[in-house]
Amino acid sequence: MSTPNEENLCRTDMGKIESDVSDIRTAIKKVHDVMGAKTWVGATADMWASDFNGRMTSLSRLFDSFPAEEQRLIAKAQKDQAASDRKYHGHA
Repeated sequence: MSTPNEENLCRTDMGKIESDVSDIRTAIKKVHDVMGAKTWVGATADMWASDFNGRMTSLSRLFDSFPAEEQRLIAKAQKDQAASDRKYHGHA
């Protein structure tokens, strides 16, 4: 019996996250596409749009950090998997 492959699990999970991030980015773009002069206007609308855009900028920065974090997590999973395999096979 072998140990679960941590790297594959990590890659699978990160793939799911990437898919979800893509879906969120698509939804955000749809909101941006309907925002404009033909929708709600005025000071309150401007404040809402400013808040929305600020939050979306922060969210975008977070999403942009995922590739580097993915590589870090995969490298850690590889290291953990190697250690687990050595222990499993009696080479601790």
